[in-house]
Amino acid sequence: MGKNMSVPNLKRALGFTLEASLDDGVTSPLILTQSDDAATDFYRPVTAELMVHPGYPSQPHQGGCGEGPDDFSQSADRLHELNTLRDPLVLHYYRQQGIHLCAFKDF
Repeated sequence: MGKNMSVPNLKRALGFTLEASLDDGVTSPLILTQSDDAATDFYRPVTAELMVHPGYPSQPHQGGCGEGPDDFSQSADRLHELNTLRDPLVLHYYRQQGIHLCAFKDF
């Protein structure tokens, strides 16, 4: 989150989730898929929440949640998150791993 968000950190966190979906020991049926690189993978669909707050820093006395802007909503860390999440390397990783992005309301 914030200034600690980076492409390698995102890939590492998502990689742990993807590994868990392969190695969780659950005996539910596996889904057979064909990935873009023509390799066949067995996996269990998994839902993971990536909690982020990307955007542009709020101005004092504007925006924020509840009582008004807090330190994070006014920080440049929000813009850093936005830029990291839009990085072409991250978007390529999503496609490569078959990750589909959605909003929480989509559930």
